[in-house]
Amino acid sequence: MNRYCILYLLIITGASINVFAEGDTIRLSQPNKLQKQYYKQPLLLKTNPLAVLWGPIPYTAEYRLVTEITTGRKKSVQFGISYLDKSLIWKAAEKMANIPTYYQLKVKGWRIQAAYRFYLISRRRYAPFGFYISPTVSYSNARISIGLERYYRQVYFDFRHFNSNILIGVQIGRHSDITMDIFAGIGYKKNTVFYHVNNAYIIPIDTKDFGAFYNSPVKLILGINFGYALY
Repeated sequence: MNRYCILYLLIITGASINVFAEGDTIRLSQPNKLQKQYYKQPLLLKTNPLAVLWGPIPYTAEYRLVTEITTGRKKSVQFGISYLDKSLIWKAAEKMANIPTYYQLKVKGWRIQAAYRFYLISRRRYAPFGFYISPTVSYSNARISIGLERYYRQVYFDFRHFNSNILIGVQIGRHSDITMDIFAGIGYKKNTVFYHVNNAYIIPIDTKDFGAFYNSPVKLILGINFGYALY
């Protein structure tokens, strides 16, 4: 996990320096008294607090941080990194059922994602605001074990989810520091699960009992992120 965090921070730091140092500014064609002569495209930090209820892998909660960096008048790149813990819904269910601690689920994982966005610009709207089309990829990994004994002996289920999608969406908030990103799309997914008895004995799990939706290669996406613009 540490190497992904370091790589992510290096990418964001380098891109941020480039954005703020060179300044991708756009001259407004007919500025009025309420507009500045130049419009500076911001860097966006985004998340979705509702993702802690249910994450990209069953039984997980996602603590997400997404950064979007504009690279031109109608283009941007987006990177995301997430920490996966146990779903708050599942925690509440275990508490209501009075399940002993040594029988409760233990969940730990991470997710990375990347996207390239093409914005449909107009005279009054530039990236990263307005309607867009975006190819995006995501990879999630979570280790889920049942009970303290299995957890401490490193016996766990290893969930690995990959998907690649085409999204369409709209990002709102040009004249405010608070932004909202609404998106939907379709793509390809591959979900695999392994059972780790130890480092030398790993068993692939047949996921047919997880249902047709889990095993289908078709990925359907409908989501929202809330953000803050840094100018």
